[in-house]
Amino acid sequence: MDAEAQIDRELLHVAERLPTAPRILVELGGIIDDAYVEMDDVIELLRQDAPLAAQIIRMSNCAIYASPIPVGSLERALIVLGFAEVHRLVGAVAAAQLAEQKMRMYPIDGPRLRMNTLFVAVFMEELARWTGERPRSCYTIGLLRPIGMMALERMKPRIEGLRPFLESGETVLDEWERKTWGITNSEAAEHILTHWRLPHDTVSAIRHHYRPTGLQHPLIHLLTLAASAAADIGYAIPGEQHYWELSSKTFAKAGLDPGLLPIVTERAQRKFAQLNLLVE
Repeated sequence: MDAEAQIDRELLHVAERLPTAPRILVELGGIIDDAYVEMDDVIELLRQDAPLAAQIIRMSNCAIYASPIPVGSLERALIVLGFAEVHRLVGAVAAAQLAEQKMRMYPIDGPRLRMNTLFVAVFMEELARWTGERPRSCYTIGLLRPIGMMALERMKPRIEGLRPFLESGETVLDEWERKTWGITNSEAAEHILTHWRLPHDTVSAIRHHYRPTGLQHPLIHLLTLAASAAADIGYAIPGEQHYWELSSKTFAKAGLDPGLLPIVTERAQRKFAQLNLLVE
């Protein structure tokens, strides 16, 4: 077995041990995109993760949704919230589940990781409304952006004794990753998300958003903008700052007027604050 095939096998094995909410988010997006979706199909999927189902019921009872009677079941939660809002809440829970993992090698703690992930997701969702992309797909891309980091954190370094990022002397995250595991987090995400059968555009956005020069697909550049915005408001992941050198070409390829960025940021911050309160 060659080195690439070995890494691929290890990644898929690790991905099976990741929290279930990210995978359910992917499957839920596919189900609710079907015009003939049945409520029972959504309920059956959500029940695969009992803590997730319980959190959806709990969150649907929050004052912001103003349910006239208490919500005590998934059926009632879906009626009160609708499929699209349940998808958003599953994403918020997915961010929280991923952030529960102890990060020994990466320079970020759980709360910061959750905030980075969730803000990038809502920023992507908001960008979609101004650029003609699909908001739910963009939200999913933002939520799944760190999945490669989560997987690599669970893999053994290829050389024993390699140090965590902040102790390594390295300054660029993906260069340190390649020395440590032989693969970067964006490449690891590509392996996992391809196996999960996500659309090519979704996988490509995450795979290439660190180094988008020369690439044309808008989703890649939208994700670069969203991750940069998260860093700008204080939710940066150390080692990523080298990737967020925006230019007029970034905005042009993303299909976004740079003058809209303050509006997008303000709207995303409001959405983020609301979702973050629900999962804290």
